[in-house]
Amino acid sequence: MNQQGYIIEIVDNKTAKLKMQRHSACASCGKCQTLSSESKEILVEVDNSIGAKPGDHVEVNMENMNVLKATALAYAVPLIFLLVGTIVSYFMLDMIISTQGIIVELISGIIGIMLMLLSYVILKKNDSKFRDSRKFIPVITKIIE
Repeated sequence: MNQQGYIIEIVDNKTAKLKMQRHSACASCGKCQTLSSESKEILVEVDNSIGAKPGDHVEVNMENMNVLKATALAYAVPLIFLLVGTIVSYFMLDMIISTQGIIVELISGIIGIMLMLLSYVILKKNDSKFRDSRKFIPVITKIIE
């Protein structure tokens, strides 16, 4: 997925902040920060291994497979935790508690939500590991004249 934008800040010798237009496929995963609520412009951390400077108009690329992996981590993992937690706890509670009713469904729903929240905590805790791998951030491919 190729995008273009302007370098506005150099974070360190291999990372920069890029101002670009939000892509329609981007949605709002939360990995970038928007400049305002109405604006389609976003700030994204990018790999600056080619040495672009502030003000440079650059092209960035992120492999489609990495975009899909990042999307799966952000959306599919919490959904799986929610569904598995709710379904497994429902059947386990149904065997333990003899009365059929809303209690079993309510408790299993709460367990599913708690496991989904746990998945977000796990993802947030590992966020620095994902960032250090530099696998899920766009890479500047060229400086556009």
